[in-house]
Amino acid sequence: MKMCWHEGLVVMLIASGLIVFATGCPKPPADHQAPPSTTGSVGAGAAAKSGAAESAAEPAGESAAPAAEREQRSAAEPAGGQAEKPATAPEAAPPAESPAQPEMTPPAAEKSQPEAAAAPPKGTPYELKIPVGLPSLEIPADNPMTVEKIELGKMLYFDKRVSKDGTISCATCHDPQMAWAEHTPTSKGIHEQVGGRNAPTVINAAYAAAQFWDGRAATLEDQAVGPVANPIEMGNTMEGMIQNLEGIPQYREMFQKVFGTGITPEGFAKAVAAFERTVLSGDSPYDRFKAGQEDALTEAQKRGLELFENSGCADCHTPPLFSSYEYYNAGVGMDKENPDAGRKAVTGEDKDLGAFRVPSLREVANTAPYFHDGSAATLEEAVALMAAGGKDNPHRSVEFDAVREAKLTPDQQKDIVEFLKALSGTYPIMEPPQLP
Repeated sequence: MKMCWHEGLVVMLIASGLIVFATGCPKPPADHQAPPSTTGSVGAGAAAKSGAAESAAEPAGESAAPAAEREQRSAAEPAGGQAEKPATAPEAAPPAESPAQPEMTPPAAEKSQPEAAAAPPKGTPYELKIPVGLPSLEIPADNPMTVEKIELGKMLYFDKRVSKDGTISCATCHDPQMAWAEHTPTSKGIHEQVGGRNAPTVINAAYAAAQFWDGRAATLEDQAVGPVANPIEMGNTMEGMIQNLEGIPQYREMFQKVFGTGITPEGFAKAVAAFERTVLSGDSPYDRFKAGQEDALTEAQKRGLELFENSGCADCHTPPLFSSYEYYNAGVGMDKENPDAGRKAVTGEDKDLGAFRVPSLREVANTAPYFHDGSAATLEEAVALMAAGGKDNPHRSVEFDAVREAKLTPDQQKDIVEFLKALSGTYPIMEPPQLP
């Protein structure tokens, strides 16, 4: 064997075969995210583009799940080598957008360049404190949480200048004073336009496997940009939003400090998503009861918990997040002349007609009205409909048969309602920040 070294290439001559090994520097490690002290993992959701505009009733920020990793490898890496996976969630896929929304500018690191782009400023690491009772929360590797990024996201979340006419912000439909939701069946967007879906709470949305009632966005980052370009929500375009923000010097400075770039749709999405990941609720009477505090629940709540677990309710509203984040048809709204297609609008499959994502029941007592159309005004009405196994229709999910067969009496339903009240815990309530 003869070996020759020349400019970092090891050339090995073996018999008549020539094998060339290209040497290279190891990749720098991804930003390290300190593991949280207690708490959930974000499931991976498949991003899907919606064929219809998003409704004004849907959240300007809802649940998150890391998308498939899109790690780029340079020619300097060992041929056939496998890059080490980061400890945090894989890089999020580009946000799913409505047809009216232009494609987001790809991040600088993904553009084809002769030299690697400089890493953005790291900022001050943010320690996310997970409330008692919640699982650990996995943070996307490409969107580490920093104090500066979260402060930027908070401003953008409350800033009405993100909308076309300056009247709507994320907080308009997801008000911290209303358990990060809105107490109306559906919400209003610009020009008083009324959407067709209820605004879900942002609380614990970071744990959801996909966002929106129909799951068309895979992550919080995907979800954050959707309402901006929806004609009956914020009614803007991504270009219009960026132009509005670029006219504000402090925003230009903050984006440079946080991302090392100008104002971009991707930066907007990451900042808002990072802020929304801080909106968590736990440490409820239920959590304290599970931790061994017997008097944390009333006798009625204890009976309700047992019924909840044994009648089939927990099959879909699975603890500790009280949602499986699957999609089911409970018959809600199916008796309308033009029922909401639900999940079918994303998948195109008839079996998904009228199916919607299972909502989390944490803080449910504080987020009336209920269901995707806000048609149940009270928790008692919602429990009664579910206890009946939903409403019959050709696409009703068989998963509701178990609770229907349990034949819950009115008194038992009252106990379940009392138990659901025990899922109200502690979550952040804040006033709008001072905007630039």
